[in-house]
Amino acid sequence: MRATLPPLLVVCMVLVWQGCSTAAFRQLVTRTEKDTYTHTRHDTIRTIEFPNAPGERGIVYPSDRTTKTERALEQYDSTVVRYYPNFIRFGVFESAGLLATGPSDRAVGGGIFGIYTDPNESFGNNIAPKSALFTGSMYRIGTIEFPLYWFDQEPTWSVGTSLTEVFQWEASNERAIVGAFPLYLRKRYFLRDEIPYVCVTGTAGFGFLPSQYLNMAASLDVGSLGGANVRVYAGMVIGRSIEQRSVVQPYLGFGASLLDFHNHPRELRRQWSEHEHSSWDVGLMRLTPFLLLSGGDTAGQGSSVGLQLQLMPTTVAFPVGDHRITAGADLFTFVFAYRQQQPQARNPGVAFGYGVLPLRIGYWLPIAGGALALEPYAMYSYFPHSMWQVAARLHVNAVEWLPLGIAIGYISSAGFSVTRGTIEEVVGRNILAFDVAYLGITIGIAEELFRPSQLRYYRSDR
Repeated sequence: MRATLPPLLVVCMVLVWQGCSTAAFRQLVTRTEKDTYTHTRHDTIRTIEFPNAPGERGIVYPSDRTTKTERALEQYDSTVVRYYPNFIRFGVFESAGLLATGPSDRAVGGGIFGIYTDPNESFGNNIAPKSALFTGSMYRIGTIEFPLYWFDQEPTWSVGTSLTEVFQWEASNERAIVGAFPLYLRKRYFLRDEIPYVCVTGTAGFGFLPSQYLNMAASLDVGSLGGANVRVYAGMVIGRSIEQRSVVQPYLGFGASLLDFHNHPRELRRQWSEHEHSSWDVGLMRLTPFLLLSGGDTAGQGSSVGLQLQLMPTTVAFPVGDHRITAGADLFTFVFAYRQQQPQARNPGVAFGYGVLPLRIGYWLPIAGGALALEPYAMYSYFPHSMWQVAARLHVNAVEWLPLGIAIGYISSAGFSVTRGTIEEVVGRNILAFDVAYLGITIGIAEELFRPSQLRYYRSDR
């Protein structure tokens, strides 16, 4: 099967990245209120003058008195500008694994969240049918929803769209549904109105191109903490697939999303500067080029420079103690340690590893009020192979949305094998296990570090 998802993912991720880096994006998600005041100052000066009486001073004469009154009027303007969030939801990536959407032996095999794919098929467009519990997958990229004031001043109604959404029911494109900029109407019923929010969401969505469809669904949403959410979905899609086949498909699934931010209706009346955050760090991408300190090519002929790439890194403040213990995850983590140089080898080995939703735990130590932060942490990746890392990173909030840092650590990967697909084409088949120590420089892209004063825990403590 030639799947449509991976090319769309690449294109949409680039579009979201570009959108996040422009002033137009800020204007899109921000409501600006401006009040202009005219200040008027009245001033009155009264001068009384008593001139000296002429003649002899021993005789009392009536004295003249001169009174002079001057009135002044001064006016000047002052302007107060306030910035508020203008969206109910803004999300970069959402995915779900779907149950019983096709024959169990023709499953996509993306697992519970739809992203645990076979390494031979990861990041490619050829997916072989397989037996799996989660037969289908759903993906949304670049979602935004705005408040809809229909019935009251609490906008639990919203209207929005996504750059793209994909419903892949099975390992075939015959019934696949793909929508570009579908129109969605949602109504939320909050079961918990404190962070993390819990709500039941009713959804009606309409897709027009390239598939024409109606999506009626409900979901139980929990989140968001640092843009991380989990969901349970139930719904039905009626329409025509990208190959113009009629589709009537009920679905049930479990999903997750990263960089997916939700606002409670009351937060739309709270200025950006007063918003309370749950994370020390969120971002779209983090690059770490590093120098190998040990464990490189044993032949001594390979490069001593490696690279780590983290997509959507999120570091959440754990709500215990002083809130500096952290838990985190990435959507994907890639590590290229070195390429083994063997003159006689036809397929030189590559020390490469990657993880899907790797988990992190660490400690966040703000320095200089949060302008700097030291983060020792441990990371474990369980899929598609075992990989772990212990490291310490010094974050420097140098430029807005472009923090820098220094990292030192140790990575151990068990290695894995591939026989086809994108990884085989880009990296190679001979993927090596490796154990390396490194020293690197971190570069955050569309990444933001938060100060203690911005976290909701510290605000509630004051």
